[in-house]
Amino acid sequence: MSNKFKGLGGMNMSKLLKQAQEVQKKAAEVQENLKNIEIEASVGGEAIKIKGNCGYEVKEVEIKPEVLEDTDMLKELLITAFNEYMYRVKERVDAEMKSVTGGMNIPNF
Repeated sequence: MSNKFKGLGGMNMSKLLKQAQEVQKKAAEVQENLKNIEIEASVGGEAIKIKGNCGYEVKEVEIKPEVLEDTDMLKELLITAFNEYMYRVKERVDAEMKSVTGGMNIPNF
């Protein structure tokens, strides 16, 4: 009797595990590289700009002086700008991770 377990359509289990480890290694590299990809979001005709990286680290917030006079508008613009930044980061992270996983939807990746 062979000591190699055949599963998933006859694929050798050790080969499958090796491939999973390679994907995990590539994913870790991509996650590290994401910190070097800059993302910018602006709202209100560039009244508010958020700059950061794809590691979800905000590096800079620019606010035009005329927006400071209306605190309600300032709050709304800040919320919108941060949400836009987060959306753009997620979009880029998803695209980068798809290149590693071959488009497979792997939870927590």
